[in-house]
Amino acid sequence: MSELAIQSVGAVTGELSDMPIEPSWIEDGDPVARGDVLVQSSDKLLSSGLWSCTTGKFRWEFGWDEFVHILEGRVTITEEGGAVHELGPGDTAHFPLGLVSHWHVHEDVRKAFTIRTPEPFVL
Repeated sequence: MSELAIQSVGAVTGELSDMPIEPSWIEDGDPVARGDVLVQSSDKLLSSGLWSCTTGKFRWEFGWDEFVHILEGRVTITEEGGAVHELGPGDTAHFPLGLVSHWHVHEDVRKAFTIRTPEPFVL
């Protein structure tokens, strides 16, 4: 039996780690993505961290359930089915496992995320 304990991380400053977008998914521009998982459940099925991306357009296929809270920037996300979502600072969204979307990052974006993966997410 594992011991219960709170995980915490202080404020993150500076550059996040490279987290490149699959090159074949880039639709316009040269978006550069960075991110770090900061905390993770003991079974590694639940992870939370920070992600940022510079301007551009790309396709994104969600291999997990993801909740996001936009901290900075502005992005338009179009679902493969056509629904359009405008997100900016303070907005929160859920992206379900399997969703195919198209991201248009208008202003460099930074988000806090929490993902639930079907298999352990090993860093």
